[in-house]
Amino acid sequence: MRKMTNDSGTNDKRYPIWDNYRYVFRALGREEGAGAFAICAGDTLCSVLLPFLEAALAGALSACLISGRAPWAVILMAAGYVALLQTMRFCQGNLRMLRDKILFIFRIDMGKEFDRKTLEMDGQSLESAQGRKKWEAARRNLYSGNGSGIEAYAKNFWDMLTNLGGLVVYSLIVGAESPVLLAVLVGQTLLVTAFHFLAARRAFGMEDEIEEKWKGFRYLRRESILSGNGKDIRMYGMAKWFVGGMRSVIGRICSLIDRQENGYMAAGMLNHLLTFVRSAVVYGWLIREMSLGKLTLPVFLLYVGIVAGFEAWVRGLLDAVIEISKNEKLMISYRDFMDFGQVEEGKPSPQKRGSAHEIRLEHVTFRYDGSEEDILQDLNLTIRAGERLALVGRNGAGKTTLIKLLCGLYRPTSGKIFLDGQEMQSLSQREVFREFAVVFQEVFAFSFPLSENVSCVREGEEDRKRLQKCLEEAGLWQRVQALPRKASTSMNRDMDEEGVTLSGGEMQKLMLARALYKDAPVVILDEPTAALDPIAEGEMYEKYDRMIRDKTAVFISHRLSSTRFCDRILFMEQGRIVQEGSHESLMRQGGAYAELFTLQARYYRKDKEE
Repeated sequence: MRKMTNDSGTNDKRYPIWDNYRYVFRALGREEGAGAFAICAGDTLCSVLLPFLEAALAGALSACLISGRAPWAVILMAAGYVALLQTMRFCQGNLRMLRDKILFIFRIDMGKEFDRKTLEMDGQSLESAQGRKKWEAARRNLYSGNGSGIEAYAKNFWDMLTNLGGLVVYSLIVGAESPVLLAVLVGQTLLVTAFHFLAARRAFGMEDEIEEKWKGFRYLRRESILSGNGKDIRMYGMAKWFVGGMRSVIGRICSLIDRQENGYMAAGMLNHLLTFVRSAVVYGWLIREMSLGKLTLPVFLLYVGIVAGFEAWVRGLLDAVIEISKNEKLMISYRDFMDFGQVEEGKPSPQKRGSAHEIRLEHVTFRYDGSEEDILQDLNLTIRAGERLALVGRNGAGKTTLIKLLCGLYRPTSGKIFLDGQEMQSLSQREVFREFAVVFQEVFAFSFPLSENVSCVREGEEDRKRLQKCLEEAGLWQRVQALPRKASTSMNRDMDEEGVTLSGGEMQKLMLARALYKDAPVVILDEPTAALDPIAEGEMYEKYDRMIRDKTAVFISHRLSSTRFCDRILFMEQGRIVQEGSHESLMRQGGAYAELFTLQARYYRKDKEE
């Protein structure tokens, strides 16, 4: 497993602009082929030549008229020029359309790389506060629309190249006639560039705060429409609170955007002032040169068009460079995420695949990212192969965190975990996961067909006999037979209007069927019956008991009576194992376990009497 992290905060040093474009164009060639570069380059060439031909149109027509040629020859020359111009316009228009289409598809295709990284990277890195922040920043690079992120970053490069090419061509034409005139145009360009960069730098400094405010607004909007929140919002009159919160956030966003736009407006006003001064100087010089007979009418008209076009090239170049600078941050964030976390790379598989495993913890400590306290403290534990172990304790004791460490979802902050004597971190995480079937406390179904939720493979690839057997053993087969499309029925209605929603108890049985179908040698059940009443819980545990024969099993339950069939019980408090033994031995010892069990038993007896 190769670890790729970036915690230094100096992303700009790690990803210079040239390296970002190397990354983008390598990905563009991989995803869209070499033809994408040919289309982009053709669009750039046509976009440079077309404005020059348009600027020279008046001069070319006047040259034809004063050439002294026969009228039919003048008409033919003018028609040929116009035909050339229209052909160039047609080519440039179609190439631009193709270029934008290719870059749009490129952004969509890059989403597959991003989604694959999200799904395959280690869960601990992705779930951390740092990981979620990096993921959100990377998501903006792909899913913020056509004008932002990697699509705009690639598009603005070609726009910059086009405008730079136009400036070079126009500068050569102007410089050949008058170096002084060229110096005036270049000087104005540099001043305008400086003003716009100052405005852009000021605006970029506000981007993080704007994004944080948008994040808050998206949270409020999402929570306000969730069906599960609707009852509380209406019962407790929280609508005004939500609306007020959204108005406040939007007000702050608008204020920050206004400040950004004011900077650009000030730069624009200075640009207009400098353009007026430049135009007065340049056109005055051209008129003077023509009045002295140094410029002919066609040349004069050509230079008038060139000078007017020079401003358009400058403005286009500035816009492209500013957009590149704006999207550079998104590209850096994207690459930072793609290099973050851990990725599988040539690690061995567990030696005893498919058989009950021994799991050993040596001085294991765990602390969540950003936390100041250890959740688990110096744990030493051996779970024997084929043993049934129960983890009990009050909420917050660290039971679920320990489960995630046992099955390889989390890595210890310190200490080591061994699977049959092999250090778990040295093994392929994907292969380790194959050895575990875990039913977590928060059970849910993906909005896919029921068969896919059980088998975790595409519909049609599952073993149908095995699927039926697992559903029967889980007590769900009759319910499935009553569904509109039986096992092909979609869960929920997110992706299928005819989907169905299972009850809490049925969901528990669905998760049991999934664990049965996987048939892993280690079974971990994290509060799998928390939503059930005691009778239904007892029935479910009978099914689990049959399921885990000849397997290593770990149970977490807040109802201590359900763990009596286990070989050993561990009672946890504040990240430590404070008591260990069978139910009978722990009751004889007294202490926290006996106290909690007696308290729960008292309430169960009271409920039964009532």
